[in-house]
Amino acid sequence: MKVKFWGVRGSVPSAIKGISIRNKIKKILTLAKPSDLLDENSIENFINSLPFSLTHTFGGNTTCLEIRTEKNELIIIDAGTGIRELGNVLLKEGYKEGKGECHILFTHTHWDHIQGLPFFAPFYIKGNVFHIHGISENIENRLRYQHNFEHFPVPFDKMEATKIFHQHKEGEIFRIYDLTITSKGMKHPGGSYSYKIKENEKTIIFGSDAEFRLDSMNNLEPFIDYFRDADILIFDTQYTFEEQLTKIDWGHSSAAVATDLSLKANVKNLVMFHHDPAYSDEILDEVYLRAIRYKDMLDPENQSNLKIHIAYEGMELFV
Repeated sequence: MKVKFWGVRGSVPSAIKGISIRNKIKKILTLAKPSDLLDENSIENFINSLPFSLTHTFGGNTTCLEIRTEKNELIIIDAGTGIRELGNVLLKEGYKEGKGECHILFTHTHWDHIQGLPFFAPFYIKGNVFHIHGISENIENRLRYQHNFEHFPVPFDKMEATKIFHQHKEGEIFRIYDLTITSKGMKHPGGSYSYKIKENEKTIIFGSDAEFRLDSMNNLEPFIDYFRDADILIFDTQYTFEEQLTKIDWGHSSAAVATDLSLKANVKNLVMFHHDPAYSDEILDEVYLRAIRYKDMLDPENQSNLKIHIAYEGMELFV
C-alpha cells in the first residue's frame, strides 16, 4: 500500500504568509557562505543541507489522505481542503471522462474533514462512482447539509457523480477491494473514528482527532492492542505536551503521547499529523525534533526500531 498526504492541518486551513517566506529567504542568505554559491552544484548541495522548514512548507490544507492498493485502487480518507488538489490530479486518471471509481472513508464530519468536498471536481462529473463510508450516524444527511443553499450555492444532487453510501458500525469488519477494514471510536468532541486498513499482512491505521493523555496511559490496553504492530500509524499530535495539559477535553493529543503509545504497541512508523493551524514551519520542525529526542530518551538503544515522521503535503509512504 501507498499513502499520500494531501492535507495535514487541523481545525482550519492555514496558508503560509508572505512575511514567512521573506524570513525564510533571509535566514537562508544568512547561512550561506561564498563557497555555497560558486555554481549550480554547490547551490544544490547547500539547499539540501538546510532544514525542511527553510526549503519547504508542511502545507496549510486540512485533512485528506490518498491510499493506493497494490493494484493501484484508490481509497480517500476525509475531505478537508486537501481533496481539491487531489481531485484535480484525478481528472488525469479517467475521472474527467466520468470513468473513475473510488471509496471515501470519513472519520467524522467536523468541518475541517468535509469542507473540501464542494470543491472536489470529480464529484461534478456524471459517470464517476464514489462509495462513501462512515461510522458517524446519518453520514449522508451530514454531507448533504453542507450543501444547504445557506452554506453553499450548489445542491448536493447537482454534483452528478454517482454516490453510494455505506453506513457502518464501530468495530464492524468490512471489505473494500482486497483490503480488510475495521474501526475504533476515539475520544473527541462529537465523536471520531479511526480506521485500520490491512492488505497482505500490512497495516495502516489512521487515528487522528483523538485525545489521549499521559495521566491515562495505564488504562489504554484496548487501544494498544488495536495499534499493535501497525506498519504505519498516522496519529493526532496537534498540541505540544505543555499545551495538552491546558487543553483538556479539546479532543487532540501530543507527540509525547503518540510516541508512548507507538512504543507500547510496537508500531513501525509513527506519522505526526493534524498540525495546529497556528504553528509555523519552524515551530513544526522543532516539535518534530522534540519528538525524536523524546523517543531516543525512552528507547536509547533503538530496540523498538520505531521511526517517527512528520506529515507534510505531498509526502508518500509505502508498506
